[in-house]
Amino acid sequence: MELQKINPFCLHNDCIQKFNNKLYSDILSIENVRSKQKAIVFKKEKYYGYYLEKGKDNFFMPEQHYNQLPFKIKKEQIIDYKGDVLRFIIEVETINIPSEKRMSFKDLVDITPNFSHTNPLHFKLYKIIALTSYIDRINTRVSTDAGFGKDSVVNIIHELVDSTLNIYGATFAKLEYSLTNKLIILNEMGNLKKDEKMDMQEFLLATGAMFNTYNKRTRKTSSTQEQYNISRLSLLIFYNLPSYYTGKAQEYFDQMFTKAVINRFIPFVFEGTLTTKFEKILDIEKIMLENEHAYKDIIATLTYFRENNIKSIKYDIPKEIYFPEHLKRYERTFLVIAKYISNYSDSKEDFNSLITELYNCYRRYETLLITEKEIL
Repeated sequence: MELQKINPFCLHNDCIQKFNNKLYSDILSIENVRSKQKAIVFKKEKYYGYYLEKGKDNFFMPEQHYNQLPFKIKKEQIIDYKGDVLRFIIEVETINIPSEKRMSFKDLVDITPNFSHTNPLHFKLYKIIALTSYIDRINTRVSTDAGFGKDSVVNIIHELVDSTLNIYGATFAKLEYSLTNKLIILNEMGNLKKDEKMDMQEFLLATGAMFNTYNKRTRKTSSTQEQYNISRLSLLIFYNLPSYYTGKAQEYFDQMFTKAVINRFIPFVFEGTLTTKFEKILDIEKIMLENEHAYKDIIATLTYFRENNIKSIKYDIPKEIYFPEHLKRYERTFLVIAKYISNYSDSKEDFNSLITELYNCYRRYETLLITEKEIL
């Protein structure tokens, strides 16, 4: 794929949302399943299956359709069941989501998205982290000034491949409801109430320790499970630079949680802002139609890498990159990201430059915290 022929605005939010509506509007996938196996009576016959949810609609899927996900509904019936309105699925058409390496990982990073930035190196490193979090499993904190483009990248991933949720002002109830996703972004958690903060801390301890299952702390409902498989769940935690919170009645991550939680999520500080002029008047329909091939290639390649994780780092890690014993969980995530940086790099020199700058972005966070403490 020749990147110079791709319109950078094709990954404008309005364009990919239009493509998403066209491609996914009627598709149900495993991420829409909201229960363990259930039994309901319909037309005096008992059916075993699962509750699904998409948007404002609730569905009941008989168990024989489970292995046909993802699918479109060909035939259904609206039923009233115990006071709930359900779309009872009768007949489906299986949809095949392609899994194919249609571009290199380097091209995938460069195109997703190809926006201009005042600090292209930091934006590139952040894009690698965001894509790695969907493809593999990491736990990371990202702290930037407003306008850097954190949300823009993860929202693109969400619109193209789903399985991703960006929760603003995260409450613990919202989080537990979202555990079927592959990637969860927790955006600005400073509004958590005392009880929610304690529950969130327990969740972050479990996910940060890379546990494979999570037992729901609140009671299960018809739309939630009691135990979740989180073996492939990545968490990204977003917030502004610590200086933003000085003098405000709001805490940032390091002030909210214990050291045990803090030491599970490696922080990175990135600088710069997006400079692409999004206020331009665009022909959304025309851009979307002209770039459908690009969307489909990104989706196929993302799915391919998710199913075929990069297994090793191509180059040796520079000796100056070091994590002490009590920060080995930082190192674990850092080394996962390093696999993808090495795959992005054309040479050992490129790799050394990128991985050293990523390490500097990690160390810079410590410096910011020391500065904040001195101010206080």
